[in-house]
Amino acid sequence: MFDLDDLRLIKENDIYLVPICFLVLISFAYSVKNKYSKSVIKKYFFPALLLKFFFAFVFALIIEYYYGEGDTKMYYQATLDLQKAVTSDISYLKEIYGSGKLDKSSELVSFFMFDRLGFTHYYMYDVKNYMVAKFALPLSILTFKSYICICFLLSFYSFAGCWRIFKVFYEMYPHLHKKIAIATLFLPSVMFWGGSLLKDSICLGSFGFAFYAAYNIAIKKHKIPISFFILIITGLLLFYIKPYILLCAVPSFLLWLFIRFNKKIESKSLRSIATVLFSIVSLVIAFLLIQSLTNSEIASQYSSDNLFKSVQSQQTSFNYFKGTGSNFTIGEFDNSLGGFLKLFPVGLIATLFRPFLWEAGSPLMFLSGIEAFGFLILTLMCFWKVGFFKSFKIIFSDPVLIFCFVFSILFAGIVGMTTTNFGALVRYKIPCLAFYLMMIFIVMDKSGKFSTDIVFSKKFF
Repeated sequence: MFDLDDLRLIKENDIYLVPICFLVLISFAYSVKNKYSKSVIKKYFFPALLLKFFFAFVFALIIEYYYGEGDTKMYYQATLDLQKAVTSDISYLKEIYGSGKLDKSSELVSFFMFDRLGFTHYYMYDVKNYMVAKFALPLSILTFKSYICICFLLSFYSFAGCWRIFKVFYEMYPHLHKKIAIATLFLPSVMFWGGSLLKDSICLGSFGFAFYAAYNIAIKKHKIPISFFILIITGLLLFYIKPYILLCAVPSFLLWLFIRFNKKIESKSLRSIATVLFSIVSLVIAFLLIQSLTNSEIASQYSSDNLFKSVQSQQTSFNYFKGTGSNFTIGEFDNSLGGFLKLFPVGLIATLFRPFLWEAGSPLMFLSGIEAFGFLILTLMCFWKVGFFKSFKIIFSDPVLIFCFVFSILFAGIVGMTTTNFGALVRYKIPCLAFYLMMIFIVMDKSGKFSTDIVFSKKFF
């Protein structure tokens, strides 16, 4: 029962398991790509997917031979522990998937406690970590415990979510397909951190599926039953792993719907009445949804009563290791609304534009710094050529841009002010990057002062 697993991420049997897994996924992807044979977007499908697989493999190499440790190894060990439990007694499946969190009195604890790491059970008491292992368990069974194959499957899931976000914005702005592809499919940090055995891969894929399902239900009125089912499943995954994504996305999406429907009313008097009515209804719905989410133990730290304490606690946990690794300082949070509002812009800058190039302490951080510098240059280009106030005028004239603005700014500000470690920040921020960048690209396009094909001064495709 307590034989120790081989925790190497790259093993001898990967010589044949990885090619088989790769060929199966590529074959399936090829059948999916045929749906877009007459569309211009087909040319982005395989390059984006293959890059996802490439970065997943590079990630495994870096963790195994450069860092030697990381959260992904703990998730891998926990997944192997669950597989060992199921192999010894298949009835454990009911316990694993029948409850949200690990009961400390459960027999499953012994599988985590006596593994190679010896401390996995402490991490599995956290619902968020436990959900990652539960998600990866069937993938591990299918791939005979191959870490790289598990990452390939997670890369495929993450890519599928990103592809759906790409499709939504392509439907609305088809002439910007190149820039939308860059924002949703080809950002380096998203490709690197969003395709391995990490929370970020599962959340990125789930968010893409949930966003696409909500768009189908509320805006397109298309495939409502299956979209509703997908929304529930992926929404639950987000809720259990990273509930703050939902807490930022739900009010932002409701605001999009409200403004969209309000703009369709031609009569100014009726529109004014509707504005007041819809504003109240939207606020009440958003409040009730957020309250229902934060009333649970899983997301209670994000409730109105606990939010400031959670921000302070999160910042304190990172500051405990100040001066080590890639930690940085944004200022102390004093557990008040004033302190929150003071640090929010600092967190926003940290998420979108840091690490600055001189802050990079490793090759990976330097690459993240280049990407962040690109975001800064594009933002400044937009404000310089379009104008600061005119940029916001364009944003607030389009319900889609308002959604991108509210979601990306709210998400970036909260993540940036609570995460004072660049290594963690580059992972945590990836859900908002595509929406911020698309907002900038669309504003540039609507101004009529930028090419639809060129980013900076070179063509990417």
